[in-house]
Parts: sequence; structure tokens; C-alpha cells
Amino acid sequence: MRNIKQGLFAALALGVAALLLCPAMAGAAAGANDLAAISGQVHDSGGVPLVGALVIVAPALPKFPERMALTDKDGAFSILNLFAGQYTVKVSMPRFLPAMKQGVQLSAGGTAVLTVNLQNALDVVRRAVSGDKSQSEDIIWTLRSSRSTQPVLRLVETHQRPDLLGPDYTGYFQVYSKAAETSSGTAEGLGSQFSVTMPLDPNTKVTVQGQYNESPMKPRGIGASYDFMPASHHKAAVSVNVRQGALFVDPLRTDSVREIQLKYGDDFQWTNHLVFNYGAEAGHAGALTAGTTYVRPRFGVSWVPQRRTTLSVSASSQAPAAADDPVRGKEYFDRTLFVPLALERYAHGEAGVTRVFSDNIVFSAAVFHDRTDTEALFVNSSDGRRGIVILDTSNLPSQGFRLNVNRQFRGFEAGLGYTSVNGAGIDSAAASFDDMKDRLFRRRFQSVSARFKADLDATRTEITAVYRWNSGFSASHMDPYQRTMEYNDPTLSVSIAQNLPTHGMFPGKLQAILDARNLLDQSLGTPGTQIGQYPRLVKGGINFKF
Repeated sequence: MRNIKQGLFAALALGVAALLLCPAMAGAAAGANDLAAISGQVHDSGGVPLVGALVIVAPALPKFPERMALTDKDGAFSILNLFAGQYTVKVSMPRFLPAMKQGVQLSAGGTAVLTVNLQNALDVVRRAVSGDKSQSEDIIWTLRSSRSTQPVLRLVETHQRPDLLGPDYTGYFQVYSKAAETSSGTAEGLGSQFSVTMPLDPNTKVTVQGQYNESPMKPRGIGASYDFMPASHHKAAVSVNVRQGALFVDPLRTDSVREIQLKYGDDFQWTNHLVFNYGAEAGHAGALTAGTTYVRPRFGVSWVPQRRTTLSVSASSQAPAAADDPVRGKEYFDRTLFVPLALERYAHGEAGVTRVFSDNIVFSAAVFHDRTDTEALFVNSSDGRRGIVILDTSNLPSQGFRLNVNRQFRGFEAGLGYTSVNGAGIDSAAASFDDMKDRLFRRRFQSVSARFKADLDATRTEITAVYRWNSGFSASHMDPYQRTMEYNDPTLSVSIAQNLPTHGMFPGKLQAILDARNLLDQSLGTPGTQIGQYPRLVKGGINFKF
């Protein structure tokens, strides 16, 4: 009987204990369901997963400790059992610049999936030197979901084998009609241009591009380039181009403006903060037997003390170039050559700084020194003579400084620039061609420029407009090597690309384009002579991007 009582007492005790523990266990289970997680993948700028990157998750409230994880062989990481709240994610790895994402908000039972793009000093320098305004985030918050609902995306296996994927072709094909108005008349012509890029593997790609114009006075040519990575943090490119330049000469002697060029460029990251970029152009201009052979080297060094700041010094003997654009074309072929190729001589030196601020504001400043042996001006005299005058400006180098600020906001981009430069001016009393050559003098020029760029989702329209005001007429190009304002054409230039409906007929984007340059032509006028440095140009057509 006593054993029975003891058994009943034990059972009663266990029952009471169970009743007392059930709420706690239920609360613990509910608490587990309220915990959140952060997961994702870390890769470099080329999309290659990084193994062993350190991921630190720091809560906004200091009473909770930091959590850490290392990426696996696929560059993936996952940090579980986090309390709801706001977190900061920091990612670091040797030979890469650290990345940080603030304000990652986790809800109860939620999951945040991040894509982390670690950049090295080489990536930062290439963006600053090339004038690329896009400041993509290092960490992209791709998903926030709740465990109480079915996630729209699950991070299971994000790394795919490259050998199972086919080549990803990109490029464009464009057909246009172009009219260029100069003091020597208006020249019109139909033309086309194309560019096709084919990645061979994650580290190499081949690009073929070209341009054709039916008028012999317009540039035409074809070229190919090979971009590759010979080693880690080392990017190189080699290209060959063949071009017939646009020069106002006898069309029957077009061999005098033909050119074949071999170009090599190399960007090498020496340390975590030091990057060297160098290269050379070698070519032959003119007829095979009586042409001119040239070699034009360039060299630059950049110091990246942190991810948002770049200090650079460079020197080049190559011609000024603008960034390639699917509307404006491949710069090498689209650059109008009014100076004979054999007379082209350039020397450029520059020291500058670029700083990226927190709210998508980019500030840049530079001092520069330029020398061009020859400059070309359009001339229209009162006696009916029209043509081009080649000026000797070898003894009138230009130097000055530029300031530029650029901001991105809600799909729009705006920039302001100021340039002050000593350059070659022409005495307004010049009445003849010979007077122009003899009345060159050095003077100070001021230039203020404004840039606006928009990608309108509602109408699927891309607009770029650049306006430049100059304090006077310059016989030499003012700061032709600048790339912060996108276009070097003076006065007003506008580019519009309007997406057209394709109804699924094309595996790409079809656009109607309008490209107008130098609409408010700035010229030097006297009763007997009208002088201009840049022509007006309007180009319209159809652009197919894929």
C-alpha cells in the first residue's frame, strides 16, 4: 500500500512538473520560430566565389554580441538564430577592400539573403580612370522573407559550373543617317556600326566591332580586342584596329588617311592599395610606302587608401578618347579626324583625386598639362572659299585644372563641372588664313558644364544631355582628355534612345536613337571670315541591343 502511495505521489509530482514546464517549452519553441537568419554569397567583381571571406554580423543594440562566419567553397555563408532587429554586415578578405552594409532589418522569423561583391584596388581604379559614374553597391540586399510564408527564393546552390553554360553574347547593331554641318557645307550619309562581345570563360572575352559610312569623308573601320586576366588582380587587353579616317582631302587619295593600329593595355594591382596601369599604341598611318609609323606609350599609377578615395598620376602620348557608347559608337572609329594622321602628336600629363561620398555623390579634381602639335579649324571666307586650316600649336601648350561633382538619385544622374585653362586663342582682328596662323596667342579660358542623364522606366527612354559654356573661342581643344562630363563636344549635345515595342519578335532591345552634338555652334566671326572648331552633327537611326 505504501508503494502504491509513493507511486501516486511520484506520478502527481511528474504531472505538476510537466504542467509547469509545458509553458516554458512552448515559449522556447515560439522563441525559436521568432529567430531570424542572414545568408548569402561572396564573390569578386568577376563573379568568382571567394572562399574563406570573413562575415561579421553586428546588431544595432550593443547588448547582443557579434556573430561571425567564413564562406565555404562556393562562397556561401549562413548565420542563424539571430534576434529580430537591425544589423550591420561587414565582409573582409585579404587583398580585397572591405565591404559593409548598414540597416539590414530582420523581422521575427525572417531571412535576409545578401549578394556581396568584394572589390579590390584594381576595380576602384578602373572605375575612376574610365570615368564610370555608376557606383554599384558592394552588398546587395536581394531578399527578405518570413518563415511563416513560402520564400520566393531559396539559397540552395548559387554557384554553377562555367563549363555547363554557353557563351553569353552581348552587343549592338545600329543603322543610322548622319548629317554634319560645318562651315564647309553640310555632308550627309547613311552608315552602320556594330559590336559583339563573347565571353570565353569567366576571365576572358573577345569583342569585335566596326563602323561603316557610305561617304568616303566619314570614318569607317573594323577591329577586335581580347580581354583577359593573366593572373589574380591583373587585367590586360590587346586589340587590333583598321580605320580610314575622316579627312577633307581628295577622295581619290584615301590611302593617305588609312591606319592600322595594334594596342595593348595592362592594369596590375601591386599591393592592396597600389595599382599600375600602362600600355602602348603602335601603328602605321598613310600609304604603305610613304606613311608614318608611330609608337605612343602611356603610364599611370593610382593609390587607393580606402574604397571611396582614389589618387592617380598619369602621362600619355595617345590621342584623347571618350568612353565607348552604343549610341555614340566605338570611339576609335567615331572620332572625327581633321588633322592628318601623320601630323598627330600628343602629350598629356595629369594628377587627380576622386572621392565617393555616402549618398552617391562623386567629387573629382585634377590638374593637367596638354600639348598638341596641330589643330584644325573650319573656315568660311567672304570670297567663297571653304576648307580647313591646320594650325601649328606645338609652342602653345595648355594647362589648367578641373573640378567636377556628380550625383545619382532615383534613376537620374546630374553633374556640374568647372575648368580653368590657359590655351591658344586667335586675335579677333585676323582677316585671312595667314593672319590666323600668325595671330595665335595664349589666354585664360573658363568653362562651366552641366550634365543630366536619366533612364525613365515609365516611358522606357534613356536621355543624356551635356551643356558647356566657354568664356571665349579657343583655337585648341580645352581639356580634351577629361572624361567626367562624358562628351567633349562644346555647347549643347543631346542623346536620346527610346525603347520600341518588339512583341517578343527579337531577343533583345530595339531602340530609336537621336544623337545631336554641338547644337549651339560656337564660332569666331569677322566680316570676312567665319571660323569654327567643331561641326554640328545630328544622327538618327535604329539601335538593336542584345
